[in-house]
Amino acid sequence: MRKTNYTGAVLWLRTHAYDIAAYAGLLVTVVLFLIFSGDKLMYNITSTLQSVTVFAVIALGAVFVYSMGYMDVSVGQQVGVYAILMILITNRIGHVAGIFVAFAVVLVIAMFCGAFNGAVAVFLGLPSIVTSLFLMFIFGGAQLLLMERVGSSAINLNFSIKPTDRMTYTIIVVAALVVITLLTSYFFYYTKLGKYARAIGANEMASTQAGVNLVKWKIAAYMFFGVAIAIGSLILLSKSNSAGKGTGSGYAMDIMVCLILGGMPLSGGMTSKVRSALIGTFTYTLLANDLMVMGVDLKMINFVKAIVFLTIVFVTCRKRYGTLPRYNRDRRKI
Repeated sequence: MRKTNYTGAVLWLRTHAYDIAAYAGLLVTVVLFLIFSGDKLMYNITSTLQSVTVFAVIALGAVFVYSMGYMDVSVGQQVGVYAILMILITNRIGHVAGIFVAFAVVLVIAMFCGAFNGAVAVFLGLPSIVTSLFLMFIFGGAQLLLMERVGSSAINLNFSIKPTDRMTYTIIVVAALVVITLLTSYFFYYTKLGKYARAIGANEMASTQAGVNLVKWKIAAYMFFGVAIAIGSLILLSKSNSAGKGTGSGYAMDIMVCLILGGMPLSGGMTSKVRSALIGTFTYTLLANDLMVMGVDLKMINFVKAIVFLTIVFVTCRKRYGTLPRYNRDRRKI
């Protein structure tokens, strides 16, 4: 009996190793955050929650794409262009109504780009990263052209769209994150969209033979991601009230690292989880905050992030069924 219990415990630990590591990483960063915040604890909490929300919303949408074993490297450029477009449209129309019109325009563009990304990848049989690279270059060029037309490196909204009270704004963005998390969880676990996305990531050929329409559900997953990017861009704009050439820079890698830290297998499949987006985002944001509070230089913070990422890559790639995808000699994903 003892041997059986021991074997069961070892098997459970092996099965949940990455989940345990994800929670442990989050716990360590939270403890460090509480220790180093000192008398600025409340201020740091509100700042962290505001920063987390932007990444978390986008990462929640990315769960559908990454669960299929795909990725999108155009996220940062899309965020930059969407933020600039919303400022230009809002300033042109004026008043609060302008931001609603601007968001509607951005939402349509984001969903179209998502549909384009998913459809082209399926019809042409290209890896998703190739089509997203195309979008990255297009949006990167558009971002620079828009700012050159403005004649400045940054542009501001004519009026602030966030409440003047810091706590009120924090409550609003956290409430928005909770609602989006609940909706994402519902679609991911209780609808065909989430179930088929995980099935495609687990075995695309088997999914096709089972009657899953790859074109339809890949497009739907990318469109959901597009909606999340549009919402994340709006939250970012409400936080900064400005945008420019550098807006959204590095977001693609940030989102990827967030998901990896949360235990998301980039090969996709049935082990993909919504909570990976939240755990990883909080861990990643708190890590950066802890390093800043400790007085670490910004360049060194990026260096530490790179070390953390490389460590995860090294550890997971040594496992057959780790977080990152691997290929056998026949070039098939395992």
